This record gives sequence, C-alpha cells and structure tokens, in this order.
Amino acid sequence: MQINSNKITYIVGSGYVLNSMITTPALPAFSEQAMGFLAALSREILHTPNVREYTDVVSYAYWIRKASLESARKDHSDYHHRLGRGIAFHIAPSNIPVNFAVSMTSSLLAGNCTVIRISNKSFPQIDMICNAINKLLKDQFAYMQKYLCIIRYPHSSDITDQLSSVCDLRIIWGGNQTISEVRKSPLPPRAFEMTFADRYSMAVINSDHYLSCDSVRTAKAFYTDTYFTDQNACSSPRLIVWLGKNKQEAKTRFWSELTALVKRDYDLKPIQSIDKYLSVCMLGASGIPSHKISDNNYVVRVALESLNPKFMDHKTGSGLFFEYDADDLEEIVPVLTKACQTVSVLGVEKQTVKELVFKYGVRGVDRIVTMGQTMGIEFYWDGFKMIDNMSRIVYSYDNE
Repeated sequence: MQINSNKITYIVGSGYVLNSMITTPALPAFSEQAMGFLAALSREILHTPNVREYTDVVSYAYWIRKASLESARKDHSDYHHRLGRGIAFHIAPSNIPVNFAVSMTSSLLAGNCTVIRISNKSFPQIDMICNAINKLLKDQFAYMQKYLCIIRYPHSSDITDQLSSVCDLRIIWGGNQTISEVRKSPLPPRAFEMTFADRYSMAVINSDHYLSCDSVRTAKAFYTDTYFTDQNACSSPRLIVWLGKNKQEAKTRFWSELTALVKRDYDLKPIQSIDKYLSVCMLGASGIPSHKISDNNYVVRVALESLNPKFMDHKTGSGLFFEYDADDLEEIVPVLTKACQTVSVLGVEKQTVKELVFKYGVRGVDRIVTMGQTMGIEFYWDGFKMIDNMSRIVYSYDNE
C-alpha cells in the first residue's frame, strides 16, 4: 500500500522514505546504528545555540548520551534476543514538546522504522531537536534516513487509517479522547498497540521531615514537577497528602515558599485563573466535601475532607492543588485507581509506598519517585518497559 497525501508535512524524512519503510528490514535492539545516531544527536543538541534556555531539551540530550545509552543496554540483559517489530507509528501529545523525541528514542533503540506524528502547535523545542536530526541525517548518519519520519498533518482519519494499516506497532499519547478517535483506525492482525491515557499523580509529604529540609530547594523541586508544564503532564502532582505531627506549620512554610517562587517565575494568564476558579466552583457544586483555602490565584488550594477519586474530575492545570491530611499512609488507597500514575514522596520511603501498592493489589501507580523527579525521562513509563514492548523476542531452542 502506498501512502500518498499532500496533507502530510515532512519535518524529517519524505514520502519516499515513508513508503520504503514497508520493506525496510528491522534492526536488532540497541543496534550500533541507532546507538551511534542517538549519541551524536546528544552532542549536536548540546552544541545548539541557546539550548540552555530549554531545560527539557537539555535533559533529553543528557538522557541520550553514549554512557546513558550503554547503561540502558546493560539494563536490558536480553537485548541480543530482540528485534524491532517493523514500523512503529507514534502519535505524540500536543502539550509536552519533547515527548515525541523520548518516544522516538525507545522506538529506534528497539529496532523499528519510526513514524511520528507531532502536533501542529509550534514549539522551539521541536524545531531545535528536528534541526539537529536533519543535520545528522544529511551527513555521517545518512544510513538512518530510512528509519525515521517526523510528520505533521491535520486531523484526518484517512491518513491515520493508512498509517495504521501498515504499522506493526502503534503508540498513542495524548489522552482518552485521542485514543478513542485513533482506535477507529484498524490495525493489522499482528500489530501491537501501546496507549498512554489520561492519568493523574500525587505527592505524599511527611510534614516533620519537610520542616528539617531546605524549604527553598524543596519549593524549586515541586515547581519543576508542576508549574514547569502547567501541570499538563500526567506525572505532575495534583493531590498533596500530608503526614506527620506538624502538618499546619509545614503547610504554611511550604505554600509560602512556593507562592513566592511562582509569583517571581511563572507567567499566570487571566484565562488560567478563570479555569481554576471554574474548577473549584464545579467541585463545590458536585457535593464532594471540600473548601478553598488559598488567598491568591497563583497557588489555588482546595482542602478535601475525604479521598474520593471523583474529585479528579474537576482538575485543571496552572497551579490547582487538592490537599488532604492523613494519619496513616493507607488512607491513600482509595485514590490509587487505574488513573493514578505517579506517587512522589518527601520524607516517605519509596519502598513503603510500593509495599502498600502490592498489599492492596491496586490497579494504579506505575511510578514512585522522589519529589522533584516526576518529570524524569525514563525507559519505563505507565507500566511499560518501553524498549521491550516495542520489540519482539526471537529465541532459538536446542532440543538435543
């Protein structure tokens, strides 16, 4: 099947490359070709003028350094049994600019021909990374040209149908509505799909421990987890659960430090304040016991009297936080639903949270991290070991 459409804009690659992928051989997992290309991409990005202004791009570039890739290969001990599935069709989210590159990295390391549909929104981070990719593909890494296309196209079921019909793996980022829409396009019988649905995350803070910490550094860590992406990332905490004996003192200091930081560094637009106000009003009208306790629009806090996961129906971004005071960690179990992705902790052992997850066999929680690390780039996401799921395993058996 030939994929032809004048509605497709090629940021990386071409129509010829895209159609040739149907017969392009898959690569072994962690191939020298992919490893070399990504390591060179890291160097190229880090030498890009003004790159330091974009911490997400810098973080990505460090993640794909040669030493980092070699460490990841060691973590995948069976990589020499793995081969790419074929064509991986990625639909990247519109609100996290660097996500497309993270998804691309796992796909190339898994050995796939990689087609990524990126958002029509303009982001300097996307331009910066794609310019570096194109520079490398025109030079010493021309052999990787046939393995990568990055495209844009307007919402079109016809194009999505065509790309889905030839792919061996489909990766959908961007939320429940996007997943439902894309799934109208059928896959081949043996194709595999990975979806990343709408999720929410939470932070658990031991108030006594917090009071012994550097409050300025803690505020910066929490700011990175939340305001850096306007809380658009699924991993950004929206619920804060307080433990310990000195909750009120800790909360006063914590929110005061964060508010000062937000007022200094964050560009709060009027529509964001309106959205937060509307969410608070809708929550109040829902009958869920709660009350607003903040006195400014930069950090909007709503205290919950109980933990009912339905309060997340009223979440929004840009600094709206739900709070709950707990006497015991087990009180968080009711909100560890399928929709709960990440639990970040401060003064609480990650292993303790993991044991709670296993004790109750909850359907949610795929990540438990230290506060300030929720936006970390990883090869594990939403319960997937990305490279393993993007590749297939080929074993030979000796029956003698």
